[in-house]
Amino acid sequence: MAVSNVNSNTGAGASGSSLAASSAEELSNRFLTMLTAQMRNQDPLNPLDNAELTSQLAQISTVTGISQLNTTMQWLGYSMGSLQATQAASLIGRKVMLSGDGMTLAEGKAEGGYVLTIPVENAELVVKNADGVEVARRTLADVDAGVHTFTWDGKNAKGETLPDGDYKFEVLVGQGTQVGNAPPLSVTQITSVRPSSGSTTVVDAKGNLVNLSDVYQVW
Repeated sequence: MAVSNVNSNTGAGASGSSLAASSAEELSNRFLTMLTAQMRNQDPLNPLDNAELTSQLAQISTVTGISQLNTTMQWLGYSMGSLQATQAASLIGRKVMLSGDGMTLAEGKAEGGYVLTIPVENAELVVKNADGVEVARRTLADVDAGVHTFTWDGKNAKGETLPDGDYKFEVLVGQGTQVGNAPPLSVTQITSVRPSSGSTTVVDAKGNLVNLSDVYQVW
């Protein structure tokens, strides 16, 4: 349904572009008609100056060119919007990874990710509950540069299974004596598309709006 809205907007854009093209053509035809009449009725002893004629032709050419450029830019904008909507629609039902430090534990499984700009010696997952209290810590195997995913089994340090729900996490990385945090990535599922003026966003399972430019990976 959302994609059809984009298509209807595209139709409106096509109509507007046709009007713009028609206006430019009418303006050009009107100018040529007036110029022809002016040349027919000019004073033989004081004919139309070539420089003035050239200037008028240049002006109408500029106006027509600008109108055609505007029409082309409008079409380009509508085409890009339609392409974005098509790409967004292909994400429905699929999982995506985007910037964020939240993950949802369901049936003993939670997924997340992180980004490493350079290789590191070690990486460690730290999970916190809604109150910000650490509830689990795990060593992560992927330490090469790139985008990585992980799965948490929902168990704490004692091996006890924690209740389903939303948790926060961070990824601590170490390189020699230096310790830092890797940018965290949240995993969510796309459920629908919401086109808007100038951009297209998708909606995840929790109703959050997601910009296509924020998506790191899709699977």
